[in-house]
Amino acid sequence: MRKLAYAWRIVVAFIHLGFVVGILSVATTRFETLVLAVLVQLYAAVLYNFSAIGKVTDVNNYAGFVRFRILATAQGITENEDGTFQEQEEAIAKSVNNTGVVYLIDVISHTVVSLYALFKIVQAVFFT
Repeated sequence: MRKLAYAWRIVVAFIHLGFVVGILSVATTRFETLVLAVLVQLYAAVLYNFSAIGKVTDVNNYAGFVRFRILATAQGITENEDGTFQEQEEAIAKSVNNTGVVYLIDVISHTVVSLYALFKIVQAVFFT
């Protein structure tokens, strides 16, 4: 099931790239190309930043839970209604580790879109 999720993420990345190529190929003047490419560049930067912030937040939440578990264990509390803290920590760690591939796919997708937008900017400024 995980491989299907990765494949879907890759398909969405190609669709995203297809939209960007389509949008930038519609521009007829140098000004249109420049404005659209700059907007796409900003969009790609925002998407990349949100991906990075999400990944860092996941890791930070995991670290916070580990600290909580250590403090709770020191007080003799080892579980709650969701199960033992050790089991909960392992589930969170598994979830954080599984997002690495999705994050990598997203970063590569945003990088490709950003590079294409930069190419169109350079092309509009220097070669048209």
